[in-house]
Amino acid sequence: MTNLPLLFDNHGREMSYLRLAVTDRCNLRCTYCMPAEGIAYLPEKKLLSWEEMLRIVHVLNQLGIRKVRITGGEPFVRPGLMDFLQELAKIENLEICLTTNGVLLENHLDSLLNLGIKNVNLSLDSLDSERFFKITRRNNFDQVYQNLMRMIEANFKVKLNAVVMHGMNDNDILPLVKFTEKHPVSVRFIEEMPFNGSGLVEEKLFWDYRRILSHIKTEFP
Repeated sequence: MTNLPLLFDNHGREMSYLRLAVTDRCNLRCTYCMPAEGIAYLPEKKLLSWEEMLRIVHVLNQLGIRKVRITGGEPFVRPGLMDFLQELAKIENLEICLTTNGVLLENHLDSLLNLGIKNVNLSLDSLDSERFFKITRRNNFDQVYQNLMRMIEANFKVKLNAVVMHGMNDNDILPLVKFTEKHPVSVRFIEEMPFNGSGLVEEKLFWDYRRILSHIKTEFP
């Protein structure tokens, strides 16, 4: 298996990174992601099984994949995730990363550390509990924030992902940057993509990356 060809994209660049969505389900209802009533999820039988996904990662690892990011949906809502991560951790030369909303992290932090999984992207669009509720339609801010602080204390490598929405959480841009001054975390601001329900962008993007950077520079030149 060591002589298998490496993977390259259409631009001739070597591919070493895999994003693996293990579920389409989520325990939040973020306004930029789904309607309040939720969406029609795929039936379980149409999802790849844990065994199938493990086989895929094994094969791609032999083809040069050295990093896999587990995402969703929300990965921790699918039963069996930790058993799957235990099997992934046995694969040599593979870094395992997670993207999560943080709601269900508390009981898994020690296990993640024991598996050597310390790279976590945490979706957090606001440091204000009321705005968090308006965005996610769920009252889980305290859980998420406490789990964030637990990860910081345990020396996880945390990156905050924040979708910037005009009139909703644009007041959180600077507080999130200031949070990274006080704590060893980074933040990535994500442009909101407004859709009209048919898959088409329906309006001009208000907070693009140029405006976000310009706004940050007003206080951090």
